[in-house]
Amino acid sequence: MAIKIYLIVVLGIGTTIIFNSCGKNGLGCANTTYNFQIGENVTPSKDSIRISDTMYLNVNTLTKLKDLQSGNIVDYSNAGNLGNVVSLLRFLPSKKEVGAIINFQLIMLKGSKVNSIDPSTNQEVLFKEENGYYKFNMAIIPKDTGRYVITISNAANVYRKNDKCTKANFLIDFQSTDQHYNLFNLWRPDLTLDESGKKKVYYFKVYR
Repeated sequence: MAIKIYLIVVLGIGTTIIFNSCGKNGLGCANTTYNFQIGENVTPSKDSIRISDTMYLNVNTLTKLKDLQSGNIVDYSNAGNLGNVVSLLRFLPSKKEVGAIINFQLIMLKGSKVNSIDPSTNQEVLFKEENGYYKFNMAIIPKDTGRYVITISNAANVYRKNDKCTKANFLIDFQSTDQHYNLFNLWRPDLTLDESGKKKVYYFKVYR
């Protein structure tokens, strides 16, 4: 378990699980055509919050996006499965971590929840399209004290409802957010985050 969670924390590995294929067994579908990058943030970006306080996980990005390969602006509206996997982990003594979804109330304000493969650790979500933007807003309310990390995933094989064969990958990183790396260095000085892993994690404490 510790090794599995360590990989999630360091690499931010995970993709939205709701994929569709077009044609029988997906035959005849194009490979991934586009690669986009969007930001996610936490507000307020505090390193410590009280039980029953609320913080928000947010996405607010245009549906017209810059393709990282070509540099072209692409209208990628009407996506059918754009979202990501939000993980919540609790740091325990003896350099251990455990899934911590149960320690929080998660309230969807924009977007929707999806059944998760590991509901003790992960909440899969879908973003909502609204007025030319993809939006996501989830309230995160702690129910217990502790030392925690939120990790977010990329989204792979995202398709449009009117074109299920032309896929896109979305690189989703924390932006405009103080991620409190000092807490990670304090709690797990034995580990090192690589540059890609740093963009996927948000550390915080909960107190009474």
